[in-house]
Amino acid sequence: MAGDVDVPGPEPDWETAPEYQGGKHNPAFQQSAWEFAASSFHIVAGLQPPLDVLAARLRLSVERTWEDLGYVNVAMFRIKRTDFALSEFEGGHSPYTAVWVSRSSDNVEAALDILLGALGIGREALAFHGTTETGFEYRNGWTGG
Repeated sequence: MAGDVDVPGPEPDWETAPEYQGGKHNPAFQQSAWEFAASSFHIVAGLQPPLDVLAARLRLSVERTWEDLGYVNVAMFRIKRTDFALSEFEGGHSPYTAVWVSRSSDNVEAALDILLGALGIGREALAFHGTTETGFEYRNGWTGG
């Protein structure tokens, strides 16, 4: 019977699961769903419009989650068999909306064109684009800082 098992509370010296655990007292280290999903994506661009405007255009739901740098708002979706994510840190940590594409996508430029077409905007909306492998090209006077 499921109600017959008492589960003890946490040990007094355990850190909370999502925190850095220098002492490694807690046997669990929690990741957010975004941190887990982000490992399947890579950042390919930054868009100047804010996430809420981009999400409204595609009627996407935005989820609030967290990662080591703080709270982040994320929308994950698929267009023409290409998986995308748009993310934006809360509190103005970054002046752009990050564009992520699935690591399984062979042609990042084509994927970016698909996204921009669906959003109804052109490349002038980019703050930067590229990959960590090829380097990033900055546009419109944005320098990455």
